[in-house]
Amino acid sequence: MTHAERLLSRARAVAVLGCAVSAITLLAPACSPSHADTDIATTATVLRVVDGDTVDVVDDTRGRLRIRINGIDSPEVHKPGYSVGCWGPQATDFARTTLTGQRVAIVSDPSQDAHDRYARTLAYLDRPGGWDFSIEAARAGAARSYIYEHHPAARTPQIEAAESEARQAERGLWGPPCNGRTESVPVK
Repeated sequence: MTHAERLLSRARAVAVLGCAVSAITLLAPACSPSHADTDIATTATVLRVVDGDTVDVVDDTRGRLRIRINGIDSPEVHKPGYSVGCWGPQATDFARTTLTGQRVAIVSDPSQDAHDRYARTLAYLDRPGGWDFSIEAARAGAARSYIYEHHPAARTPQIEAAESEARQAERGLWGPPCNGRTESVPVK
């Protein structure tokens, strides 16, 4: 093969590669990954866990925020005048173990309000690789799916599926001693 033929062969290979890259670039939006497959930008660090569904974070741009995690409810541990709910301390420990010090993305849900009546930011907390705290807490039996005022969150189906898995396995609050009963009662 002459030098000119080798150059022509390389030029053809580069052209074919360029066409392949162009085709992939055009097709990529049609084949975009689901939430579980995306790598998200983390913009906050979890400073402190208040309980199984509330945390304090410091956001890179907004500063310190209290986040009420969307789509879940964990047993009470700090409700004034009420008992600690069954599995409340364990749910808080699960959140503390999985979130404290972690970099997370604060993900709002357009189907939900931005803040609750206590001025907490309502959001999901995600980590890279598709990890969603709401789903993982439900899967661990540290929280149950929660629908506020008949308005399901966008991720409710995934959270309910994780809860169902925990129920079937009698994991966390779904097993003894709680067996799904985690209500707090007024104390005298």
